Amino acid sequence: MDLRESYSQDIRIFDKFYKWGWIASLVAGIVVFCQIGGDYVAYMLNLIFINIIAAVGLNILSGFTGLISLGHAAFMAIGAYTSSILTVKLGVPFLLALPASGALTGLIGFVVGLPSLRLTGIYLALATMAFGFVTDEMILQWRSLTGGADGFAVIPPIIFGLTFDSYKKYFFITFISLAILLFMAKNMVRSSFGRTLMAIRDSETAAETMGINLGWYKAMAFTVSAIYAGLAGSLYAHFILFISVDNFTLFHSIGFIVMVVVGGLGSITGSVMGAIFITVLPEIISFTKDYLPAAVKTGYSLQAAVYGITLMLFVIYRPIGFYGFWVKIRNWWRTFPL
Repeated sequence: MDLRESYSQDIRIFDKFYKWGWIASLVAGIVVFCQIGGDYVAYMLNLIFINIIAAVGLNILSGFTGLISLGHAAFMAIGAYTSSILTVKLGVPFLLALPASGALTGLIGFVVGLPSLRLTGIYLALATMAFGFVTDEMILQWRSLTGGADGFAVIPPIIFGLTFDSYKKYFFITFISLAILLFMAKNMVRSSFGRTLMAIRDSETAAETMGINLGWYKAMAFTVSAIYAGLAGSLYAHFILFISVDNFTLFHSIGFIVMVVVGGLGSITGSVMGAIFITVLPEIISFTKDYLPAAVKTGYSLQAAVYGITLMLFVIYRPIGFYGFWVKIRNWWRTFPL
């Protein structure tokens, strides 16, 4: 081994240790920040982690496969109600109810994804939006099981005799779940399955010419996306301890789309960035309302207007999202001053 190869190997080892050291420091900082902060900090971190899981699932469908879905909140609702019914009415442990909710939601996602071979673009978006409306109506009408319009009271998770009945305790459930699901998503998009999804996104005709079964892989993309949404819904139900159809509306589905677009389509890291930004944005709006003109702060659905403006600005000026902007800055810094 000559000097140049030895130097390159040392650089790779240093980069690896630097990367994992940075991740370990970040994890330790988040855990300490949650535990020493108040309930509000723990609440926001839990909500951010749950939204990241849902956004990653939607990005696998929309960013990596190129399919539009306006029914992501409906998948979350299915996961939330499944986990709640299993734990409250059937006495199933949370550790079994959580994966069961993801499995059932994934099965429904596979069925919903079957028409995606014939439907594309706006027609697929309308079909998934209709699925969301049907899901909400079933929840309202099936009162004996879901509680209907009165909602459904959920119990805190109990794991190995420990009750996670506070935001700081529940943080460990959402944090560990997020770490596992992010690791799985990262490896999934790097695998042959992920490359196949990206091939379908780039050109369905070319992918089909290469022998890719479009219907199967599109349905599987819906399945994976629904599993992530179902798990996020389960975590969300046991987090807020009361669910109703108002928690899973079309507005929430649009919010997840905004997370994916703002963070960066086709990027797991972008999903994390977009979910953090959009989750914190309503809090920023509530804090700044007092400083806005009276006609603006008293207007109907200020949050929806801000979502729309944010989405338009990113689509026009930053279509690559936060992650693409970060990559540009990182590449510029690495090549500076050249």
